[in-house]
Amino acid sequence: MKHFKKEDKHPLAINILKLKRYNYNFFNCEEVVFFEYIVVKGMAFKKKTEFFHSSETIRQETGIKKHSLKSIISRFESLGIISIEIKGMPRVKYFKVHYPKIVELTPKIYQLSENGKLSSNFSKHLSDFFLPLVDNYLQKNNIKNNKKEINKKEKKDNDSEGEDVLSFFNDYLSSLKYQKSISPAALNFNDADFFRALKEYDIEIICEYLEKYFEETNRPSLSKFFAFDNISFNKLKYIEQKMVDENDYVDRLIDEMQRIYKKRIELHNNKDSARRGKSHSVLVVTKRIKNQVKSALNIKSELEITNAFTPYIDEILNENLTISKILPYFFAFKNDEYEIIDTYLEYHNLHYGYSKN
Repeated sequence: MKHFKKEDKHPLAINILKLKRYNYNFFNCEEVVFFEYIVVKGMAFKKKTEFFHSSETIRQETGIKKHSLKSIISRFESLGIISIEIKGMPRVKYFKVHYPKIVELTPKIYQLSENGKLSSNFSKHLSDFFLPLVDNYLQKNNIKNNKKEINKKEKKDNDSEGEDVLSFFNDYLSSLKYQKSISPAALNFNDADFFRALKEYDIEIICEYLEKYFEETNRPSLSKFFAFDNISFNKLKYIEQKMVDENDYVDRLIDEMQRIYKKRIELHNNKDSARRGKSHSVLVVTKRIKNQVKSALNIKSELEITNAFTPYIDEILNENLTISKILPYFFAFKNDEYEIIDTYLEYHNLHYGYSKN
C-alpha cells in the first residue's frame, strides 16, 4: 500500500490570514486568485518563457466565472502583468508572466503599513520570493538560442499542444453529452476538421457556438456543425451565420433603445414645459458598446433590457442620476452581475409594470 510522505493536515485551499496581505482597493478577491494562479503557473514552467492554457481550463481550475475571467485577463494585460499571444497550430493562447512588472506593482498589490510603506519583514519576504523569478525571467528573455533548435522545439511543443487541445475538446463533448442528452453518434467528428476550424477560431468560440448549435438545430450532429464555407476555407457556416444574426439582433435592440430614449425625452419635455427642455439627441454607440450589448443578451432577454432601460432614462432626465456615459454605465458587468439592469428592472416591475387607477 502506498503512503504519502507527508499527511495533508490542512485540507482547506486558502489561507485566510494570508489573504489579508492583499490590497482590495487594487485587486478584488477573484483577481487575487488569478494573480496567485498565474504566478504559480509561471513558476511551473521554469524552462519556458510562456505557458499554454485555454480560458476554459483556467475557469475550471480557479472557479472564476467566464465573463469575470475575460475582464480580469484584460485588466492584467493592461497592467502589464501578463501578455498573451495566439499562435501555433492549432490556435492557442500563450501566457507570459512579467515578474519585473509584478515587483514594480507590489506596493499597490499588497497592503501598506501605517507609514504608507510595506513592513520591512514582509518586504524582504516578497523580495526573497519574487527576485529569483525576476532573475530567471531576465535570463530566459536574454538568451539567444540557435534557430534550428528553436524550430525543432516549437514543432514538438505544437504537437503536444495539439494533443492537449483535442483532449480538452473531447472532455468538453463528454460533458455536453450529458447536459444536452446527446447521442454518442451525434458527437462523431473528424479531427482534421477540428484543427482546421482552430486556424480561424479560438477553442472557446467553437465551444460557445457548438452549445448553441445543439440547442437550436433540429437533429444536430457534430459532423454537420463542421461544415465549412465554400469561399473562406477555414470558416464554419454555422458560426459565421450565427454571428451575422447576433449582430443584427444587437442592432435591432440598439434601435429600440434609441426609440425609447427619444420617446422619454419627448414625454419629459411635454410633462415639464416650464423647465428647459432636453435637446433631442441620440445615444452614442461604439463597437465596444455593441460587444457589451451582445454579451448582455447571452444572459438577459431583450424585454428585460428594454424594461430596465425605460426607468433608467427617466432617472437621468429627472436629474436623479448623474453619469457621464449612458450606455457603458447601463451595461456595466461586475462580479458576475448586471447590477444596473437588475436594479432598474426591479424598479420597472414595481412602478411601471401595471397601470395605477
